[in-house]
Amino acid sequence: MSVVIRRTAWLAVSLFAFCTASANDALVDEIFSDTASPAGRIQLADAGDDMPDPDPETADPNDYPNLEFDLEELKARLDALEKGHKKATAASSDKKEFPTFRFTGFTQLDTAIYDQDPLNKATVGNAQNGTGFRRARLAILGKVAEFTSYQLEMDFATAGRPSFFDTYVEQSNMRFLGTMRVGQYCQPFSIDALTGFRHLTFLERSLPFLAFVPFRRIGAQSSYLSEDEMSSWAVSVFRTGGFQNAPLGDNRFGTDFGDLGGFSVSTRATHLVRYDHHADDRYLWAIGGSYNYSVLGANTADGSTNKVPFYQTRVLPEFGPLGNSELSQPFGFANNGTPAFIDSGRYPANYFNLAGLETVYQNGPWGFQSEYMVTVVESDVGPIFYNGAYAQLAYRLTGEHRAYNKKNGTLERLVPFADFIPLKKDGVRGWGAWEIAGRWSFVDIRNPEALNGHYLNGTSNAGNGTLHDTTLGFTWFLNTHTKLQGNWIHCMLNNEVTGHSTANLFVSRVQVDF
Repeated sequence: MSVVIRRTAWLAVSLFAFCTASANDALVDEIFSDTASPAGRIQLADAGDDMPDPDPETADPNDYPNLEFDLEELKARLDALEKGHKKATAASSDKKEFPTFRFTGFTQLDTAIYDQDPLNKATVGNAQNGTGFRRARLAILGKVAEFTSYQLEMDFATAGRPSFFDTYVEQSNMRFLGTMRVGQYCQPFSIDALTGFRHLTFLERSLPFLAFVPFRRIGAQSSYLSEDEMSSWAVSVFRTGGFQNAPLGDNRFGTDFGDLGGFSVSTRATHLVRYDHHADDRYLWAIGGSYNYSVLGANTADGSTNKVPFYQTRVLPEFGPLGNSELSQPFGFANNGTPAFIDSGRYPANYFNLAGLETVYQNGPWGFQSEYMVTVVESDVGPIFYNGAYAQLAYRLTGEHRAYNKKNGTLERLVPFADFIPLKKDGVRGWGAWEIAGRWSFVDIRNPEALNGHYLNGTSNAGNGTLHDTTLGFTWFLNTHTKLQGNWIHCMLNNEVTGHSTANLFVSRVQVDF
């Protein structure tokens, strides 16, 4: 009996040690380190040797219970080692290798047809019909460590060269600071600004965004999401100037030069007043507020054309320019794509304050979003007040809703219940998702007469006035990553010099993202 027990124990230990690819001798020593029997410590023969048989005449039957006890102890140790081995193997398989990366991108092919009344043509220029790529972007993003991520994004739709967009490094899980980001990115201001281009309800963002928001700049940001994920907050410090020290719009060159001023701070906070945790973003109501303070900058080097800090805003009618949008054109000309309908003129200024309130509401297939923004510019002739607002309503005919990003406080992708599948042999199996929407927006940009005589670079108050846009649109989501859009934009311009005029834009887009 003792022979069977001893050989069984030896075979079990040897087999387990071999299977775990461990050092057999070390494993056996660990198992038998303090195992003893009344006859003394059991000594195992080397692998491949025969176990010695006991002399049946001298064997003591009283040893059998002790040997059986030793076997139970060995079995317990084997079980413990096996569990430890499984945990180590699982931990090893779960360990991620860095750096990681993945590619993403999207293209947007736009077509525009303009219908302007004669006075509108005389005021803003004769806008030309056209087709072209509004955006064509590629990005690579990933992690270099567990809490360190990165993104590099370039756009190829701007004629002549790629342009910098969201390019940054991010460190998360930081005490008190939450997530830190350094690089070029969208500044924390406005839900309209922070909603990704590929997820917009309309082809372009609203008039207040186009008129007032600094948008992408080089800086450093700290963002935080509360433990219950109902509130978010972000603050950013960044360089004010964009292309040629422009205070607003994208900084597509990823650089900013100037010894004079040129620093800003922006912050935004959001809170979910209502959120159904069991409905996957389908029912929610969120509110938020943003504030931006910008000290305007200038490049004082010899040969610079921007030696004086200045402010200027130009507003397009909610349809973006095609082609080389870096080539600016004076107000009243339309030789380079969509013309500006509003232009404040360029004038000396020291700083500006920008504030905004926002709300977003989603009730199943219904969605509502609205914002109000106000800017106060401290100019050489005193403070100048501008303001604007928009409200939009959307309904998904097929019943879907948009996802909500709690960290960014923005609405995101719509996922169709069924993809559009036109070629199934048994007939059409899905029509994708359909969304219809309407938006009204306005901006009021009128300068005081005291500013006459202070304009820079040949600009004037010729583009001052108010602009109201009403937009009707539809979106057909063929699948999660492909959509067709169409917008009818009716523009009502009240120019301070020429008076009231109207224009209609019929625009479309084909988009695919991955």
